[in-house]
Amino acid sequence: MSPREPNDGVGSVLSWLFVAVIVLSTVAVPLATGPAKAAEAHIGISDVTVAPAEPTPGEQTDLEVTIRNGENSPSVVDVTDVYVRRQGSPTDIARIEDVGTITIGSSITIPVAVSFDEPGSKNLRVVLVGRQNDGSHVRVRYPVTVDVKEVSRPQLELSTEEAVPGATRSVNVTVSNGLTEDIRQLRVVSSSSEVNFSVTERVKPRLEAGNATTFTFPARVDEAGSYPVNVTLQYSSRGEKHELTRTYRPAFSSPTNPGQVILTDVQATQAGGALEISATAGNVGSDAVEGVVVSVADSSSVERSNYFIGSIDGSDFSSFTLRTAAQGNVSSVPVEVRYSVGGVEKSVTTSVSVDRQTMRRPVPDSGAGGLPLLPVGGAAAVLLVGAVVYRWRS
Repeated sequence: MSPREPNDGVGSVLSWLFVAVIVLSTVAVPLATGPAKAAEAHIGISDVTVAPAEPTPGEQTDLEVTIRNGENSPSVVDVTDVYVRRQGSPTDIARIEDVGTITIGSSITIPVAVSFDEPGSKNLRVVLVGRQNDGSHVRVRYPVTVDVKEVSRPQLELSTEEAVPGATRSVNVTVSNGLTEDIRQLRVVSSSSEVNFSVTERVKPRLEAGNATTFTFPARVDEAGSYPVNVTLQYSSRGEKHELTRTYRPAFSSPTNPGQVILTDVQATQAGGALEISATAGNVGSDAVEGVVVSVADSSSVERSNYFIGSIDGSDFSSFTLRTAAQGNVSSVPVEVRYSVGGVEKSVTTSVSVDRQTMRRPVPDSGAGGLPLLPVGGAAAVLLVGAVVYRWRS
């Protein structure tokens, strides 16, 4: 035998140590990790359907959530919560608690009610939270998209007519039926806190598909400007009742050149106890005026008198002469013109200076002992009688 190398024993020991470390490390792994984790149940959301498929704003929508516990699931699941959130939002828009227990291999479907105020595509997450037999929890998320459509409804339009402030004008509400079916039992109501409506409700039994109709509401405002008007349309379609409300702020404007009466070429003349006023009443506006009356007010020196002109078209005129009685010397007299434009009464008063005409009377001869002057006719008669007497005596 050949002699051993000095380090052969050391190499053998190292080899055995290496093998021992490998064995011990292999055996120590399960001891370090403890007992094995229990398998999670095969719970999940298999489907979510939207009913109605295309809801409208404000309409209740049911998310039909189907939850299933698989055939090979190791545990029944007690579903504690099902809730709905918008994508990326921590806020619930709907939640149901204590849904119930789902056994192995079974499924349930539950409705979760939601609604949306605005149209558009809504990206949602349906979240399920459940508890297994061992007390552990499972959480499942399921994405769903809901398309909220703008509801097809009749359209409303509002317009106003021009009128002078205080006059009655028409507020017109047009209902257009753009639906594919007729609408029935129409009722239109108008209201405002700043507009005075003499009629607030109009009805119509039917409006055919594709047609339009206009409802007229008489209204008044004290001053020109923009004022809020609320319009509500109630109708039935396919046996269901609907209501639509809109708020408008239309302009209640006045004409740019409304009818207006002024007096021109005014002359007032007094001759003794008679007073005569002549003038021209002109309408300087573009709208006709009605019921034009010229009058002199009753006073201690002037008797009241009226002159009825009637109507004057826009940019037209009417001349008149008004006569009345007067006592004493009148220096001026108030002349009033009353008329209506757009149903609104107007009046204007003008003070007119009076010209006096002197009435001449015969003046007696101032010579002493003279005969009074005879009228021309009397003098001619005396001359004629004298001539006859003279010829008779000849």
